[in-house]
Amino acid sequence: MSLFNRLSIQSKMILLLLAVSLASIAVMSWIGYRTAREALMQSARDRLQGVRVAKTTTLKAMLESLRDQVVSISDSRAVIEGMRTFRAAHRELGAATLSPEESAKLDAFYRDYFVPELDKSVEGTPVIEQYLPTRPAERYLQYHYTAANPHPYGEKQNLNEAPGDATAYGKTHADLHKFFARAVKIFGFQDMMLIDADTLDIVYSYEKTTELGTNLENGPYANTLLGSKIRSMRQQKDRDDFKIVDFEPYRPNLGLPMGFALSPIFDGAQMIGVLALQFPIDNFNKVLTGDFQWKEEGMGETGETYLVGPDGTMRSRSRFMYADPEGFVQTLRRSSVPSSVVDQVQRQANVLCVLPVDSAAAQAALNGQSGIMETTDYRGEKVLSAYGPIELDSLRWGVLAEMDMAEVEAPVRAFARRVVISAAALALAVTLVALLVANMLTRPLRQLAEGARRLGAGETDVRVDVKSQDEFGELATVFNDMSANIESQKEKLERQIQENQELLHSILPASAVAQRREGDEKANREFADVTVLFAEVIGMEEFGARAGETKALALLGDLIAAIDEAAEKSGIEKVKTIGGSYLAVCGLSVHRPDHARRVVQFAQEMARIVSIFNRDENAGLSLAVGINSGPVVGGVVGRRKFLYDLWGDTVTIARRLAGGEGAAIRVTSSLHDRLGDQFTFRGPIKVDDKTGAELWEVTG
Repeated sequence: MSLFNRLSIQSKMILLLLAVSLASIAVMSWIGYRTAREALMQSARDRLQGVRVAKTTTLKAMLESLRDQVVSISDSRAVIEGMRTFRAAHRELGAATLSPEESAKLDAFYRDYFVPELDKSVEGTPVIEQYLPTRPAERYLQYHYTAANPHPYGEKQNLNEAPGDATAYGKTHADLHKFFARAVKIFGFQDMMLIDADTLDIVYSYEKTTELGTNLENGPYANTLLGSKIRSMRQQKDRDDFKIVDFEPYRPNLGLPMGFALSPIFDGAQMIGVLALQFPIDNFNKVLTGDFQWKEEGMGETGETYLVGPDGTMRSRSRFMYADPEGFVQTLRRSSVPSSVVDQVQRQANVLCVLPVDSAAAQAALNGQSGIMETTDYRGEKVLSAYGPIELDSLRWGVLAEMDMAEVEAPVRAFARRVVISAAALALAVTLVALLVANMLTRPLRQLAEGARRLGAGETDVRVDVKSQDEFGELATVFNDMSANIESQKEKLERQIQENQELLHSILPASAVAQRREGDEKANREFADVTVLFAEVIGMEEFGARAGETKALALLGDLIAAIDEAAEKSGIEKVKTIGGSYLAVCGLSVHRPDHARRVVQFAQEMARIVSIFNRDENAGLSLAVGINSGPVVGGVVGRRKFLYDLWGDTVTIARRLAGGEGAAIRVTSSLHDRLGDQFTFRGPIKVDDKTGAELWEVTG
């Protein structure tokens, strides 16, 4: 606090303005930042929620359409007839056999192609015995329609007739395959299978992959989700039953994730089979990824929408693996994902049904909840996640629309930077304004303070130029009035002092005045060598009687004034006048080597002045002057009313010389000797007294 008290008013005002302004800027910036942050975050939440809801609605519509299609197809006469025919034809193959060459070719297909290809995409090492068909019917069908099929694996559906199959099955296949192929292509399915409801044998497969002819109760694919759902449907035997088989790595398709839509096939009241329509995940991926155009869908650089299955693994493509597979795998290896899972992701080149998603948002979606939260995604990155379920029949998936928090908060950070920059600019502007305002407000104070200092230093002509009409202007007016009053008083005092000095100088010699200034009120001093003049105006009484006392006194004042003026010009100091007597001295206050000559010349000038006065006023006056040189003592006589006087023999002799008979300028012999031939003298003249002294009269 003591430091604050030592600051100037301008500094205090600047600090006050800055404190108030910066505090206001800080508060408003914080409020603006919080409001904008909440608005931007809410916008991101709304966008993600909107994307999630839109994707969920589209997927739900796709699943419902799939349900309608599979139910409609399973109720069609062609499928019922086909199921009946294929079922009967398949049962006739129970005793079918293959030649040794055909058996060897079938075994070679599994050994040389299927198992090695499957090994590339599944975890562990497939064993050929696990997949190699053993029953006569399945070996027969897989040889003629798979192993001996000249088309590549995955395109074997292009075989309409098997050349070596002359059985009823071969004829049925030749009759119905084209029809089923057209339906599959129209509706966009991957595969179409007919399963015998009694035996659970797959009696027809559009793709003719390795599940053809196998049994879903005890065959190599009985433990798949497809086998489980088929067995469940056979038990229920409900005409309106419909089931979606969740995606899983389907080994007949070399481990690619596949899903199925199932519907029972009834021939009248009897359930004779099950229609299984295999649909790939690509259609779902196109919806979820916007056909891999995430940015165009408003998902920015890191946003994506994906599915999570009931087992907690992904059911759709990852944006990050699609964009940078190698970088994505390296990211997973740095995360907490098990290395075996990462190896499987790298092996199958996708995350489907492998990569776990154990975020809180995924768990909430699988529990049937929907909402939005900040969580950690499958990469270990902080994300904003909009989550919710999608359900159809007994299937529930989680739909998650997510974006990295770094990107979500990027506009917030950008806004925060703008706020900081704006606040800094405002703070700088406020600082400049505070400096200007403080300077403007304190300028009158500085002017008044400077004026007070100058006035205190003795300058009385100080004026403060404050043009404002506020309290500072009033204070400046008062100050200027006070300064003007002091200046006026000072001028009056100086004039009074000057008048006093002039009066004092008219009464006292300069040396006496100087002594009194130094504190010597009597101003007594001995002077070794001065010239004293004592003059007596003769005839004043007679002139007064003729002219009147008042006029005579006035004229006498004029005469003395003329003599005083002549004394001042000659360097003569007047000592006093009493009536017609005039005492003066030279060499008293100012040392003058020619003081004797000056006094004699002054005496002659006095005589001339009196002569002119007589001529002008017809006064009839005469002048008797006595002059002597030598030591004298000078001093002030009196206290309240005082005058200066000289004592000593030099003064006495000069007075006596002036008292001689007649008008003349008389000097002593010593003064005559000092003057030499500078003047014309008459004498010597004996003085009639006991001393026998001589005098001389100046004649020219």
